[in-house]
Amino acid sequence: MALINNWDLKDENNGIYHEGSEYVYVVGDLGATFGSASRTWPKDKSKGNINSYQHSKFLGKVTPTSVNFRTPARPSWVYIVNPKEYFQRVHMEWIGRNIPREDARWMGKLLARLSPAQIRDAFRAAGYSPSEIEAFASIVERRIELLTDL
Repeated sequence: MALINNWDLKDENNGIYHEGSEYVYVVGDLGATFGSASRTWPKDKSKGNINSYQHSKFLGKVTPTSVNFRTPARPSWVYIVNPKEYFQRVHMEWIGRNIPREDARWMGKLLARLSPAQIRDAFRAAGYSPSEIEAFASIVERRIELLTDL
């Protein structure tokens, strides 16, 4: 989720189901992606915004054993007018913290199996323009490279 800046990680948007001896992980809402690392003002910076996505911080503190992702980040202060929403989002910051470095590298290696064409096809299927496809895909590829280099 940090790779694509999905900051809307409420429980109702995600789930883990146990089927027999297998776990099935479900992401039910990817609407808050490819923008800023948190809910921002104005809202159009939060989702599907190349400039916000490109300038957002991906990795925070990296130690020999762990990685902190910068998503989900603290929401903009303007959202304090809705304390319930603001504090719900503040309490999600732990999700991207203290991830074992080896796990982050493993995920990078899995994602590195995607070809440049596959990454671009995903953005094409979402209806982005050719210039947006290239911009978003380049950022995703760079982030994957950062993970594999851990």
